[in-house]
Amino acid sequence: MRLPEAYLIRMQAQLKKEYPAYLDAMSQPPSAALRVNTLKILPERLKDLLQTDLTRIGDWDDAYAVSEGFRPGYDPLHCAGLYYMQEASAQAPARLPKILPGMAILDLCAAPGGKTTQLAARMQNSGVLIANEYVPSRANILIGNLERMGVTNAVVTNMDTVALCARLAESFDVVLCDAPCAGEGMFRKDTKAVEEWSEEHVRSCALRERGILDNAAKAVKPGGQLVYSTCSFSPEEDEQTTAWFLHSHPGFSLKFEQKLYPHTFPGEGQYCALFEKEGSLSPSVFLFSKSDRVASWEAFSEQLSPLSGRVLRLKDERVLLIPPLPFSLDGLKTVRAGLLLGEDKGNRFEPSHALALASGSSPFLHTEELDEEEVFRYLTGETISRRSEKGWCAARYRGFSLGLMKSDGQILKNHYPKGLRLLEKPRSACKNSGNPL
Repeated sequence: MRLPEAYLIRMQAQLKKEYPAYLDAMSQPPSAALRVNTLKILPERLKDLLQTDLTRIGDWDDAYAVSEGFRPGYDPLHCAGLYYMQEASAQAPARLPKILPGMAILDLCAAPGGKTTQLAARMQNSGVLIANEYVPSRANILIGNLERMGVTNAVVTNMDTVALCARLAESFDVVLCDAPCAGEGMFRKDTKAVEEWSEEHVRSCALRERGILDNAAKAVKPGGQLVYSTCSFSPEEDEQTTAWFLHSHPGFSLKFEQKLYPHTFPGEGQYCALFEKEGSLSPSVFLFSKSDRVASWEAFSEQLSPLSGRVLRLKDERVLLIPPLPFSLDGLKTVRAGLLLGEDKGNRFEPSHALALASGSSPFLHTEELDEEEVFRYLTGETISRRSEKGWCAARYRGFSLGLMKSDGQILKNHYPKGLRLLEKPRSACKNSGNPL
């Protein structure tokens, strides 16, 4: 790897005796790790199912380093949302704040969703999680990951941080600000980050990060917590920005600060700081709004396990299940609120892929378990011949829902989303899930 000369000079001055160890780490392949989605499965159970080499990371019971040959894209258990591929150091920031069920939490720069889904798991899908992403295309990627991981308490917004934090001032118990940065911790995985690096880029990132962090502070309740993180090693973006923040916001105190490098921790690198705002933390009061009357949904929901929340029908026929909220969503550019149940077609209800993935097994009472051969036929979009009860059902593999099928009594028609389908069945051998991948 050819790194910019100016960057190497900076790192040598910064790391001193550790610099050779850093260079050696940068000559190695990028690290790979997964985080168990505890909304759906316990870590030990997933280890049994994967049947591949996993190495626990430190004292984190839900984080494991994986071997270089691990291929999650062809693993049905990954499609079912049982784990998220997230390198180890990137998992550090969302582990810092104290999180209790029923909190209101804001992930200010949320896409693609690794830290967001990590927060949701720690919240146990209770309370409310505002996941904000400024770039619309990245917000759609975020929604896809929230659906796959079975997150039901999230509201996805698409706003700049100035407007969002002003509208929801002092509304959150926890705010996570994983700010866009120069990406020095991405160098082993992303050559574009290397090409874009310059000292001027570092300075411009630091200026932008301070503006975002300043907005984030406004959204924190008295007594609440604020997490700031970057995947950069530059002091301007990290320690100096933390010092600037404490000077500019005397109502906050620094509770923890950590810098991870690829030669000191099994990951790509991360800086994170935990702040606390002075005052006493008051519990959020969640408002329970009346549900809309949607006859097609009410008839369809009889074949589901009970779901709690407010049912809301939008003008475009979509039906959502909204979690109780401690504030109104008026004035917010909301892309998705809660769980997309499906569409109201008047005389019938068409369930969504998200609904099928909403829990560890399935909210559907009618399910069809797929064998080792059928599961890849399903994931590539094929139909499956099988006598079964007519109507909608959840396709399951090893007890976990993958998506929807609809039976005419003889054929299970495939409703796995086209954008998620595998282009071909895997051919090479691998140990993921015990399947011939």
